[in-house]
Amino acid sequence: MKCSKQPWIILFGGAGREGVIKRLVAEGIDIRLVLVPSKMEAKLEGSIHRLHDLGFEILKISRDELADALSLRLDCHLLSVGFPYIIPKSIYSRHKLALNIHPTLLPKYRGPTTGAYILINNEIESGSTVHFIEEEADKGAIIAQSNITLTPFDTLRSLQRKVYASEPELIMEALLKLDIGKLPVTQEEKKSSNYPKKRTPNDSEIDPSKPLIDLVNEIRASDPEDFPAFFYYHGKKVCVKLWRENKPPEFFDEI
Repeated sequence: MKCSKQPWIILFGGAGREGVIKRLVAEGIDIRLVLVPSKMEAKLEGSIHRLHDLGFEILKISRDELADALSLRLDCHLLSVGFPYIIPKSIYSRHKLALNIHPTLLPKYRGPTTGAYILINNEIESGSTVHFIEEEADKGAIIAQSNITLTPFDTLRSLQRKVYASEPELIMEALLKLDIGKLPVTQEEKKSSNYPKKRTPNDSEIDPSKPLIDLVNEIRASDPEDFPAFFYYHGKKVCVKLWRENKPPEFFDEI
């Protein structure tokens, strides 16, 4: 039984990642329900608003309501896209297939907000991973991965834009691999890196005693709107933003 022919429930919490759902709909995938967190930021609300006319039910739920929301739909496969709630085995094991899309190249950069560390570590590539959901977050066997190239001018926003743009094609590649019976790849623990703590605005503080050139990666990893890089000068908080003069418009979210 081909998984792409079965009904799906999408667990959605990834602002800017609605392209995955739109691609599934465009390819004729049967989406019965989209579950979203009851508490959300404005960016996620915008993404959800752009999904309202696609013909499926969108239901806001709390963490405690997840099991009940899925209990009458055990015939559906699950796909998590940026969903903020941990899905326990008691829930996902009731479904024949449960997948997650993690926006890094697993097993590297496991964790809830790892994009900043990709830039801090000056990586030259990143991507996204479709993997099976398991009890330990981000450790399930890998079905498919996408790759994108990074430059020294990428910011957290341009990294996200590039990675998210790769995911609609990636999910279709993953479903095709499952349909033809291609075996998933077990993650290699020796290559893993983990960032389990969710970043907060305080993580954007930089050390002004360091040379500016040594701080560039930390600054570009700090979203200039939501959590800008900052330091304290004479007891006052001072924010820092990098920008290029005469930057081409297509690079609007890069330095």
